[in-house]
Amino acid sequence: MNPTIKGVLWAVAAVAIGSWLPLFYLFSHISDDPFAWRSWLLVFQVVTLLPAFFLIPTDNKRWADKARGLLYYWNRDGEPARISNLWDMVRSPAFWMVVSFALDLAFWVWAATLIDPLVVTIIFQLVLIGMVWMAARLGKKIADEDHPAPHFIGAKHWTLMVFSFIGAALVIWSETGEVSTLNWAGIVVALVGAITATGSLWGTVSTGRIMGWPGGGANDLVWNATFSAVAGRVFALPLTILGSILFFPPSEDSFRLTWNMVGLLSLIGVFNAAGAMSHRYSLFVTPSLSIQRIMFFSPVLQMVWLWRFADVAIANPPALLMGTAIVLLANLGWQGKAL
Repeated sequence: MNPTIKGVLWAVAAVAIGSWLPLFYLFSHISDDPFAWRSWLLVFQVVTLLPAFFLIPTDNKRWADKARGLLYYWNRDGEPARISNLWDMVRSPAFWMVVSFALDLAFWVWAATLIDPLVVTIIFQLVLIGMVWMAARLGKKIADEDHPAPHFIGAKHWTLMVFSFIGAALVIWSETGEVSTLNWAGIVVALVGAITATGSLWGTVSTGRIMGWPGGGANDLVWNATFSAVAGRVFALPLTILGSILFFPPSEDSFRLTWNMVGLLSLIGVFNAAGAMSHRYSLFVTPSLSIQRIMFFSPVLQMVWLWRFADVAIANPPALLMGTAIVLLANLGWQGKAL
């Protein structure tokens, strides 16, 4: 099968699976402490990701070698180099991946308590653009005569990516005709959350590249990225616990783990594992980043699930239809390698 078609199909699967997660987040975050919720979410995500190590069909499962890949960063020559000092550690994708996992979703729900959740959701759509930019930047950095760029995108498809973002924003905006709460503190928290969400997403992919340097098939790279995602969440757990202690002392509204919550967190973990692996395959089976704009269809399905299961009304149907049409038009045409 054509690599681009493979990438498109995996991206569609990622959209279909991942679009359920905001609904599960809505039902599972029932306290004022986003870090306690994120802590438990990290635990359940790690547990549900473990079967992937046995399901992904690759023979290259040298656990010790993969773990050493966490101690590398991309040097100026575009090749992995071992961390030797504090500055090298700060430049390593694994370091930012760990920090990002501790903050990304915690800041998402925290921001939603400060400003209108719709604004937060729109801001978080910037995550995909940030991830594509970082992937394209790394692709240029490590490409040479011996190593072709693993990811690339051209100006035409950058334009289509931006149009897709605008369409997704309109889809989200369709839930209401006005913003109820808006302040700079909430916007800053939401932006930091979006930046760290980009870091957690790209950190797993970039570390997976380091672990498989200089090559590696899609199955091997997805296995590597899954390994880094599990390691990143394990190391992020102490940070989320610390955040809970420092910013949200225990109270009557503290997070409590009930059987219903266990079920919801398990669902989140399973859907996250399946959606994340689909997204990684969409990145690794083809170097063309243009297919990633398909991911902006996710808000369309998110609105359907929220409308159907969370009693959320669509107050602005024209915005929903217009946004869906823009995303659709931005994704029409052949997303080939000639960008």
